[in-house]
Amino acid sequence: MRAQKRGKKGEVHVYQPAGSATFWVRYTVNGKRQRQNTGKATEAEARIFAAQVGRMVGLASSDNLDEKRRLLEICRELLRELPELETEAAHLTATKNLPTVRQWFTSELDAMRHNTSGDDRELKAVSIARVGQVVEDFIAYLAAQQVNLADAPLNRTGPDDVKGFLSDYKGKGYSGKSRLFARDRIRAMLGHAVDKGLLPVNPASIKQVGRLKFDTASIRQPFNAAQLAAVIAAAANSPEKWVYLTAMLALYTGQRAGDVCAMRWEDVKDLDGPLPTIHLVQQKTGNALVMPIAEPLRRPLKAIPKAERTGYIIGQKIGEAYAQGRRRNFIRGWRELLNGLDLAGMVDVPTLAKVDGNGTHGRTRYAWSFHSFRHTTATHLSGPDAHYLLGHRSADEKRLGITAQYRHEDLRRLKKQLDEISHTAPANVVSMKAAANEYGEA
Repeated sequence: MRAQKRGKKGEVHVYQPAGSATFWVRYTVNGKRQRQNTGKATEAEARIFAAQVGRMVGLASSDNLDEKRRLLEICRELLRELPELETEAAHLTATKNLPTVRQWFTSELDAMRHNTSGDDRELKAVSIARVGQVVEDFIAYLAAQQVNLADAPLNRTGPDDVKGFLSDYKGKGYSGKSRLFARDRIRAMLGHAVDKGLLPVNPASIKQVGRLKFDTASIRQPFNAAQLAAVIAAAANSPEKWVYLTAMLALYTGQRAGDVCAMRWEDVKDLDGPLPTIHLVQQKTGNALVMPIAEPLRRPLKAIPKAERTGYIIGQKIGEAYAQGRRRNFIRGWRELLNGLDLAGMVDVPTLAKVDGNGTHGRTRYAWSFHSFRHTTATHLSGPDAHYLLGHRSADEKRLGITAQYRHEDLRRLKKQLDEISHTAPANVVSMKAAANEYGEA
């Protein structure tokens, strides 16, 4: 069918999207463009449907009070008929062409892949692949039940089945973000079945499954001595210099990835003095910190030539990218480094739920990540120094407004604790002291 030109305001146009088996109508009401699927496979039936829609559009656009009242009566009549329509949908069976769960979700996924759903948006291949993984997992879960619900009629799937699937996802280690994504995709596909009258209600709606519950406890684990030595060695051997710098900064300051990447050379004070420090405002809490620079951290910082000590400490390129929200290189670099180490084999009592990651592309929760440096630092600190460095100030400190400007003695004690965090310096880092001397910074 040839594409029709847009006509005057209030007109209803019939068209058939590319690849769609049914005809659609488009029209404008109160300045807003609307589209609606007629559900008709022939143009003649679609035009009859369009004529009815055109009458409703004309009534809605009219200023005549009598026509407004007639429109209200039509709406009331439709509302009275809704229970009958729901009853008809509830009585549908497999013998009346009700698809199975597998058939329905497969057809919905195919419509996404070929863009035949009537939606003008084009999804990326990676997004379609991620939705496909959710569909595959959902069908596999239903097929594994006592009754094979995957090949049962679509109306056999209820809220308990959706909640059970989300609980199964949680047990496998999937994060809250991944479970929300899965729930929303399932809800959308079942919502299309409701729109077509195949289901009376959406079993994945919030009213049916409720809101997801999240664990407040962190699944992250600190590095033990063997793991820390392996991670630092791998970081030092990385061709990217920023990887080793971020590791040392995270280990000896205990800050989050965003704060580490935001550290700048102008905030480093008295690098050659007895108490070198880094000034920082935490992005998450807004707390202003003055952190002592431990001796193991001072060495790689002094190894950097003075001429290069401008901008971001970890390097201008990666620092700017992270600040602008382009964090892929940082995340990918550390993910590949940690995945290349057998960290699970370096623990005495491995816990399955915390050691083994499930899924791909970092969308699941892993026991060890870059954030594990923060946990490692916290493990080695004690007392108020730990609360101060991590930004977890007590209620008394907040009430009294105690800041680092009045904590010089505590900073020295904190520096002593940080100095005692031991790690085996890699062979190619031993020469850093000599490099520092070469640039006149003995």
